[in-house]
Amino acid sequence: MKPMKKKLMFVFVLFVSINVTAQNHSKLSSQFQEKLNEAKMTFIKPDGTTELPVVSNSEMHYDYALKLDDKNIEVRYSIWPIKKAMFDTYNNRQKSAGDSILEPNKFYKQIAIYAFSKISGGKLNPNQVILHPFSSAVVKKEANADAGGMFMGPVDNVFSSKYTFGFYTVIHKDNAGDGFILYLFENQDALFKEYRSITGNSALFNALKFSN
Repeated sequence: MKPMKKKLMFVFVLFVSINVTAQNHSKLSSQFQEKLNEAKMTFIKPDGTTELPVVSNSEMHYDYALKLDDKNIEVRYSIWPIKKAMFDTYNNRQKSAGDSILEPNKFYKQIAIYAFSKISGGKLNPNQVILHPFSSAVVKKEANADAGGMFMGPVDNVFSSKYTFGFYTVIHKDNAGDGFILYLFENQDALFKEYRSITGNSALFNALKFSN
């Protein structure tokens, strides 16, 4: 396994092993709120949206989903609290020569790169996923976050049987957590057509943020 891929795999497995719990759809709302609390985040459901059940998949877990009532667009939210156990795992890992694993507050980018590559179903390898950063001032003002970024890419039918292209954002706050927001569209043309209506809708685009 190449060093970059091995590094990304360690980071992804570390977060998944600590953050993913069995999902019970009847208790989804309480589980989602628990994740929000752990990550020191808040979420306000936007008007004009309907909750959807979470569908298990092998590419990226998510905790909550919405469908826009007037558009064929689905939004999925994946919450990743940064827990003490992550620092314990990181600090107690067996180190090797050239070890470049980042501490938990620093590897949200690697999580995003690996997750978005997986969502593509192999159409993109991790080196092809370029996370475009948000400015620190904007992400602080709109999401009370320390950092964040965005990416657009293909969606594999394992992740969604209805949508083929996505617009993804990630927001991060030190010692709190990471929030991944996945906007799913029928195809790339639909994404470009609706991009401004999505990003310009603050109630939707900023529904998830970190608490003060």
